[in-house]
Amino acid sequence: MLKDRSKSILEEIEKRKVVPIPRWHFVLQQFGFWLLAAISVITGSIAMATAIYVFIDNDFIEDHEYIHLFLAERPLIAEIVASIPYIWLATLALFTLVAYFGFRHTKTGYRYATTKVIAGALLASLLLSVGFNTIDVGKYIHRFLIENVHVYNKLVYANEHRWTHAEKGLLGGKVIQYQKDKQLLVIRDFNKNIWQIDMTSTEVRPGTRLVPGKHVKITGVVVATQTFKAYTIQGWSKRYRKRPVQVPKIAPIKAVKDTLVP
Repeated sequence: MLKDRSKSILEEIEKRKVVPIPRWHFVLQQFGFWLLAAISVITGSIAMATAIYVFIDNDFIEDHEYIHLFLAERPLIAEIVASIPYIWLATLALFTLVAYFGFRHTKTGYRYATTKVIAGALLASLLLSVGFNTIDVGKYIHRFLIENVHVYNKLVYANEHRWTHAEKGLLGGKVIQYQKDKQLLVIRDFNKNIWQIDMTSTEVRPGTRLVPGKHVKITGVVVATQTFKAYTIQGWSKRYRKRPVQVPKIAPIKAVKDTLVP
């Protein structure tokens, strides 16, 4: 009986021309799933890093000087909800699921609960995103997209949108040229419009660098087509105000020898 079954199996194998699958095929497949999971976690961490930057860059978090101008249009809660970078959170969720799929198909992936795998992928993405943001990865990705991908402007409500309202006295953009002798600054805003900035009576905030390539925030008023009279100019980031306070050094008091003659 057993011989007949073995014979029928062998005949079926010969009939279908089945050949053994090489071991390297399984090794390569496992490597592919691990690579998919790793790339997905890294991509998710980049998405999270960008989401963190977009949200933290908002003036209601980092720079409270002009918050009353923004809150005049809608309440703080509505401003916060609108500022959440949903597109980047959706990207994070997508690549977390892809990482879960890849890990689940590894040799030992089936042993772990779904919640643990997803939580682990999110935690890894969070830790990596913190590291990425120490070298401004999120900032560079967001700034590149905001300046070069038109559809991206419609997917996020970032701080750049707040500073693209010259008619309301708020203008931001990248410095193209600075003519100090003429008190003239040329910038390109986030809609790629070129503006001439009159600086004849402008307060330039401490730490602001008016060099090509730097981004600035300008308050003032439109005086002509593509011409803006500036009241204040400051760098895009206010981190320069977080420099440690310089504590003056106090020289130690020298010991005085007793010179009295007995």
